[in-house]
Amino acid sequence: MKLTPKCIPCIVNARAREIINYSKLSDEEKIRALSRLLKVISDNSSPNASTITLATIGFRAVKELIGDNDPYREYKALSNKIARELLDYVLKEAGSLEGYERFRFLVITSINANAIDPGVPPFHYDPKELKKALTRKDLDVDQTRGIYEAIRRARHVVFMLDNAGEAVFDKILVEEIVKLGPKVVVLAKSEPYQNDVTVNDAIELGFDKVAEVVGTGSDYGGPLPEGLSKEAKELLAKTDLIIAKGMANYEAFLYAPPKKPVAHLFKAKCEPVANTLGVDVGARIAILKRNVA
Repeated sequence: MKLTPKCIPCIVNARAREIINYSKLSDEEKIRALSRLLKVISDNSSPNASTITLATIGFRAVKELIGDNDPYREYKALSNKIARELLDYVLKEAGSLEGYERFRFLVITSINANAIDPGVPPFHYDPKELKKALTRKDLDVDQTRGIYEAIRRARHVVFMLDNAGEAVFDKILVEEIVKLGPKVVVLAKSEPYQNDVTVNDAIELGFDKVAEVVGTGSDYGGPLPEGLSKEAKELLAKTDLIIAKGMANYEAFLYAPPKKPVAHLFKAKCEPVANTLGVDVGARIAILKRNVA
């Protein structure tokens, strides 16, 4: 997705919070780091730039400025812990369901699980509110039936991971997809980007027990060609269907669409993205885009 005027302050704010909240720099050092960050963002902003590229460049600058290659490690660990505490509840809810209804439930839960957000340090969350969020059974855009049928026809599916926490429920969804027949390859970041799941994180969560796990080749925020390894590009080019979790993957494929069908599962968390689908901010989306090779 191309930058909109609202994207630049959003990216600046996100990267600035990381310097302020996730570093042990002194106040004086934070001011200098923030000044350097603003220059990096300014130097790389243009009307034709991608939101994903600018966010990635900004995050790389943050990692260098604060001297930490994975500033979200504690956040990711807590997100996964919270998700695991809710896992039995979700499995019980899914236990009586079969076929498409079970698949749809797991898709919706996977999207709802984006609500797992411990917040900035000191971390805080409300288990009752999270359970309530997970149990919502509706979607604002619901093309799960078409996605289900596309999976049943596919011989090969690439499942692109997004955030920690929700990935605990993504794993259940991947297991269900495998039962439907296709070979599944899980694609995760090779290096840390925000609270996204890396290859190492995916293996720790057990994805390698249910599917092949492959890295994107970089820490790029979304699957733009310049951020993908040759192996990742070939996977996306040869697969029958891509299932892309998260808004960043949606933004990346808006900017550089693959020549394969993509099932996007995400929450539209900002106005520029929501506007591309004509939905309200906060809308939960399961949409199948039938790109043609």
